[in-house]
Amino acid sequence: MEGTGSASIQQIDGRAGLDVPASGLPATNGFYEVWLLAPDSSNMISVGMLDATQGGRFPLPAGIDLTAFPIVDISLEQFDGDVTHSADSILRGTLAI
Repeated sequence: MEGTGSASIQQIDGRAGLDVPASGLPATNGFYEVWLLAPDSSNMISVGMLDATQGGRFPLPAGIDLTAFPIVDISLEQFDGDVTHSADSILRGTLAI
């Protein structure tokens, strides 16, 4: 895994959101996607595409149980039409809930 980042829950436009500053991500011909994962990685939710130079702020779905999805994962994705996780995780960490 490369780069550095952090993640925290913040209020974004009056609702819970995920704030993900990141830096040092390698250049890519693809894109970076932010996911929330279950502890055993059996379930995951995509929250959006990450700007590799500025990070991102992502509104979270209403009613999401962050204790069920406490892991934040940044994956390297390709423009191939496949909406599933590429299994190429660049950064991963656990939210302080």
